[in-house]
Amino acid sequence: MSVHFAQAALPRDRDALLAMNIAYIGWVADGVAQRFKVSLPDLLDAPIPEYADAALEGLCAHTPPNGVFYVVRDGDAVAGMGGLRRIGADRCEMKRVYVEPSHRGAGLGAQIARKLIADAQSFGYAHMALDTGPFMTAAHRVYEALGFRDIAAYPEAELPPALHAGWRFMARAL
Repeated sequence: MSVHFAQAALPRDRDALLAMNIAYIGWVADGVAQRFKVSLPDLLDAPIPEYADAALEGLCAHTPPNGVFYVVRDGDAVAGMGGLRRIGADRCEMKRVYVEPSHRGAGLGAQIARKLIADAQSFGYAHMALDTGPFMTAAHRVYEALGFRDIAAYPEAELPPALHAGWRFMARAL
């Protein structure tokens, strides 16, 4: 696997990012429906494709040191995505780590997370937070191995408050 991280840029990466975000949010919506018996599109007040499209500008708006968002490629193929954003003077949040199904099982999710941690350190952050669904067990193992520990919900999380009680929030010192 020949992995390359490219800082996301709209409109160049719009189609790839939109497809991955729709897949990611759709997977989250399925997990929310099964676990919480509620509709994520109803909680978001938008269909998934519309929500994903509207979120792209925000994901790609941050530039270092305020944040960064990557499209990850394996050769010419889009393999994943992930980013971070500032949520406080010395705090950032890891966002939307996602690996395409055809690239899973080779440690790419952990590689993306390690890259984001290294970026956060180089940008001068002292702490990194994230939120993760209770059904995202493979991600939990990666985050725990990287030193993330459970914390209370934080107000900057994108997650609808109706899901906070059953969600997992994590952080680590940098």
